[in-house]
Amino acid sequence: MTADIQANYPPKQAPAKKRKIPEYLIKETIDGIPFYYAGFESVLSKHKTKTDIMADSGLQSFIKAFLMEILLKTLDTKQFKVLVGEIGNHLDHRTNLALDLAIYDRTQLTGKKITAKYIDFAPKIVIEVDVRVELAENKEEVFDAFVLRKVRKLHEFGTEKIIWIFTKSKTIIVATPGNSWGVFDLNEDVEVMEGIQFNLGKYLESEGIELGEV
Repeated sequence: MTADIQANYPPKQAPAKKRKIPEYLIKETIDGIPFYYAGFESVLSKHKTKTDIMADSGLQSFIKAFLMEILLKTLDTKQFKVLVGEIGNHLDHRTNLALDLAIYDRTQLTGKKITAKYIDFAPKIVIEVDVRVELAENKEEVFDAFVLRKVRKLHEFGTEKIIWIFTKSKTIIVATPGNSWGVFDLNEDVEVMEGIQFNLGKYLESEGIELGEV
């Protein structure tokens, strides 16, 4: 009897079941790692619908519109094409990205490349506004797991510059391959490409938009 008790003590625990999260809650996949829409837990608990968490905030929409206006006024639209929104980019079989704003070289983005599927090559320049994804388990590693990985993945596939705007910390990061990353205050001028720059802080102030303290 004692041997039987010892053989079964401590009791064996069944392996934890890995919860299944619907694929429609995946916003982006990088190197096979799924990143879910921020707030996906609220959908799983039925406190929100998927529509509630997928749309841009007013601030994000406003910033995207501001950047789009600048680029359409200053960019050589015969040489470059600007796309804005949740731009689907398929870089490899394990990487599907959603880009906020992207500038493509028209020699690459030809009519034959525009189909009902995701664009299958990286843009010249990407501008991202905030981070709207979460990991399934550990939400503290989003910057390392998502931001850094996404930047490096785009560099690997040929993107020349990524500008990432973080409104909560009022910081803008500019990442170019092979160089130290530039870190700017929201009120500083940031260059998109030669002859084209923006100052987001001044613009928001002129529109009466106040960002809360971190």
